[in-house]
Amino acid sequence: MPRFRLRLRLRWKILLYASSLLMALIAAMLVFVDWQSKRFVNQQLAADLEQGRRRVLEASGERFERLNYLAHNLSSYPDLKALLDTGDTPTIRDFLETHRAQNGLDLLVALEPTGKVVARTDAAEAIALPEAQRWIESLLAGREARGFLTVEGRVYQASAVPAAAGTTIFGFLIAGASVDDAYARRLAGLTGDEVVLAGGDRILGTSLSQSQSARHTRAEWEQHVGSGQAQLELAGATYSAVAKPLADDGPLAVVLKSRTEALAPYRGIQLGLLAIGLGATLAGIFGSALLAGSVTAPIARLAQGTAEVAAGNFDFRTDIRSGDEIGELAASFNNMIEGLRERRDLQKFISSSTMERVRSNVGHELAAGQRLELTIFFSDMRGFTSLSEDKQPEEVVAMLNTCLSIQAEKVKRFSGDIDKYVGDCVVAIFSGDDMALNAIRCAIEIQKAVQAWNAANPGKDPLAIGVGIVTGEVVLGSIGSQDRQDFTVIGSNVNLCSRLCAKAAAHEVMLAESTYQRVRDLVAAERLEPMEVKGFSRPVEVYRMRLAREAKASG
Repeated sequence: MPRFRLRLRLRWKILLYASSLLMALIAAMLVFVDWQSKRFVNQQLAADLEQGRRRVLEASGERFERLNYLAHNLSSYPDLKALLDTGDTPTIRDFLETHRAQNGLDLLVALEPTGKVVARTDAAEAIALPEAQRWIESLLAGREARGFLTVEGRVYQASAVPAAAGTTIFGFLIAGASVDDAYARRLAGLTGDEVVLAGGDRILGTSLSQSQSARHTRAEWEQHVGSGQAQLELAGATYSAVAKPLADDGPLAVVLKSRTEALAPYRGIQLGLLAIGLGATLAGIFGSALLAGSVTAPIARLAQGTAEVAAGNFDFRTDIRSGDEIGELAASFNNMIEGLRERRDLQKFISSSTMERVRSNVGHELAAGQRLELTIFFSDMRGFTSLSEDKQPEEVVAMLNTCLSIQAEKVKRFSGDIDKYVGDCVVAIFSGDDMALNAIRCAIEIQKAVQAWNAANPGKDPLAIGVGIVTGEVVLGSIGSQDRQDFTVIGSNVNLCSRLCAKAAAHEVMLAESTYQRVRDLVAAERLEPMEVKGFSRPVEVYRMRLAREAKASG
């Protein structure tokens, strides 16, 4: 099962690379087509919208001209003067209503020469039109009067003309057409676009549905469209839009073109290219699968071999016979396993600090050495020589291994590193801010563990250990010949630690002054008379700790 998983994993990696390359090419092609189509559609929409805007403005102008023509035509009727002279509002309104319906108008208003309303087709009463007064003033000044008129909440596109007999004006006539949805749809039919007519605070007319005409006020449309071409989202559809007022006082005409519909043909092309690309990808994946099967089977065998080696099985051998690079790799793998098997057997005789040093300098020459401040730990079994004289070699080795194992476990627990075993002696080093305290705690725990072992094994020879601890500068480096080296510590403090260990009695821990000063507030130790130590010209300050005293102090 692991072999199958490895083969599947590598095979999928090959397939992934092949399919990813194909998909990347397809994606690049689709992106290019999308960019080109949007570029073309943007250009086409800009041209269409500009043309639509011109058509809307032209249609509005033509509507003004028609209103003006109809108003002039009606004002020339001889009956109109007679009716205005009577001042009979119902009769005048019936006259206006008849001609409004005949000419397809939405509003006709008759006014006296003073501007007073005589009759309106949108109301039974002659209700005044305040907005019409400025139009009358314009006409009296000899100017045209046309624009947009708001009457009872409705907006009309309107034109006003004088009703005259010769040079005498006997009244005025206003003809208007509604600005509403029907007008917006008529404009949309002329341009082929969507049209929205926005007034001050509402939509006057639109060819869109109400859900799409979400922006109600003229200010909102001006904000979103501005003076140029803009892109809008309306009810889930995308539109390009331009805006222009129908007149200075007229509503805002917004011309919209659906980008969604304009891009639809190109989306079909993209889908076709995508389908072709997926077909090519599937074909490429199938071909890659055939190739991957022939490559991954021997590699899976090699992967199984690495798993066996990682589990400690150095007797595994691959049986791949091939004349290509994989066959060469298999032969090299078998040679590597033989080398690892030899190194495994040798590693048992090399200290962990040396192994770590070798690992950290792979590919580099081992450094000659460096000065560091460390805490040195020496321990020695008391009476080991006499105990081993009358015992069998295997008993001596078993007793020694028991004692060394107890100490090794405590050294590791307190972040120390065993530098070497010298017979029945353990040499360890501690580093870091708490190195002195960790070394002392380690020594105390070793003494306690030894006493516990003695109590649990009353029928065996008791173990006894003396410990020396010194903190100071040492030289840490690779010591030895070119062919055989050991990564260890040397220096006067190492020699001092060895001497203190030799002077420590069973179950005692001897501390140098340098170590005690670092932990003086944390441990209880007895100061001894300065000792004469071999190799040192002056007596050495020494402190002694016994397990019983330490246990009492700790309690």
